[in-house]
Amino acid sequence: MKPSDRAVCIVKLEQCLVDIKSWTIRNKLQLNDSKTEIVHFTSRNKKTTAISGVKVGDTTVKPTSPARNLGVILDNKLCMTEHVNNVCRNATHAIRSIGRIRHYLDQVTTEKLVHAYVTSRLDNCNSLLYGLPDCEIMKLQRIQNTAARLVTRTKKYDSISEIMRGLHWLSFRQRIAFKINLLTFKALKGLAPPYLSELITPYAPSRSLRSSSQNLIKPPTRRPRTAYGQRSFMEAAHREWNNLPQHVRLASSNLLTFLKQN
Repeated sequence: MKPSDRAVCIVKLEQCLVDIKSWTIRNKLQLNDSKTEIVHFTSRNKKTTAISGVKVGDTTVKPTSPARNLGVILDNKLCMTEHVNNVCRNATHAIRSIGRIRHYLDQVTTEKLVHAYVTSRLDNCNSLLYGLPDCEIMKLQRIQNTAARLVTRTKKYDSISEIMRGLHWLSFRQRIAFKINLLTFKALKGLAPPYLSELITPYAPSRSLRSSSQNLIKPPTRRPRTAYGQRSFMEAAHREWNNLPQHVRLASSNLLTFLKQN
């Protein structure tokens, strides 16, 4: 990016922050200038000069990496390694705490505790982890496997597939796909925010085809060539939704029915 283009982008960003601050004041909220964090996302394969800083109110905020947003730790390369490690650390602590009192609990109570303190951490904003390499996903999958063994009191070398099937738990990667398909369903039915619904276009061929009645999603006009683009909601929704069985895509507009089909 040219220096002139970079300067224009920073000016637009600062104006956007002014609008956000005005909105917070109108809604009786407060934007703390000194505690605001800014992340400059850059390519992992190309060297980029970081921006010097952005003015937020009377404070000039310099880019930082990582930064926390709604409980998610974002780094400037979107590798999500620190976020995954943080989730694993907190979930492991919860599993150890539950394990200390496991012999006093029955399976139903233990499963409730695991869902409250472990599964909830794994599921929080897990759609942001779509497209991560297996080395990161497997860290979270091992946490889920340990939680399943804790609930069922099974040994380390027992088949985890049978245990997960008995608990009716999806694997971690399947849970990510489920979250994306759920957001896609809401976007198609007008139940999602407009900024998500605008990214989804139902497939409608110009002539009568068998695929016109299968409730498919139109692929993006320009297919992404970067790793970031392949992890976008538009690309992920198209890929995951169109790979669903036809009877699931044709589920009624009732959200509960769709969830049961999955």
